[in-house]
Amino acid sequence: MRKLRQEVTVPLSAVVHDVDDIKRQYYQYKGEAIVKALRKNHFEACFVETKEAAAAVLHGLIPDGSIIGVGDSHSFYQLDMEPALLQRGCRLIPNVAALNLHSYNSREYGYVKAPTREQARDILADYLTSDVFILSANAITMEGEIVNVDGVGNRIAGSLYGADRIIVVVGVNKIVQNEAEARSRIANLAAPMNKIKYGEVCASVLSGRCAKCASEERFCNITTILHKRPIESDFHVVVVGEELGF
Repeated sequence: MRKLRQEVTVPLSAVVHDVDDIKRQYYQYKGEAIVKALRKNHFEACFVETKEAAAAVLHGLIPDGSIIGVGDSHSFYQLDMEPALLQRGCRLIPNVAALNLHSYNSREYGYVKAPTREQARDILADYLTSDVFILSANAITMEGEIVNVDGVGNRIAGSLYGADRIIVVVGVNKIVQNEAEARSRIANLAAPMNKIKYGEVCASVLSGRCAKCASEERFCNITTILHKRPIESDFHVVVVGEELGF
């Protein structure tokens, strides 16, 4: 065994950096850069460091007593805003209660059905024409584009037209460089994790990569890319310096 030619007196602790702080600063730089790109594309956009700060921004964007359509978004769920919104007289409609004819008649697990089809139609109408519609993004590019892929389409439908105000809440983990990376992220990460969320296992989950399947149960059926803010829309994007959702 070799001996040291010169004793080292510098402990490793002297050169260790705070990894969490480095990530925080990196996320801030990246988040602020993407906000600039989003604003260039005419979206209202802001960056906040934490979930708590994001919740405060959303409270400022949601009027008291609002009907809120909620596209299935664990990014939004992680903000834990429901109790406070209910106290403010808001009514929240989850995607599983906003049913079209097919889903109302479906026996698939997860739907919360109104007693009658007519009542279900009223809930669906309120969902799609809500005062505020909230969702996340499957990916958001450094070019300021918002990319989403749906299996059913209720989340995407609510995010495009009908609501008075649309809010996208997105964590920094969903930021990618361009559309190609967005599609890759969705196919190989977001879609498989959403399958697991619903207690399902598909070829993409088992193989760790998109199998380009032809299954009737596949989630990757509808893709939307918002290149710019839709005309005459009140569209807000809140970028959060934490990992949120899938």
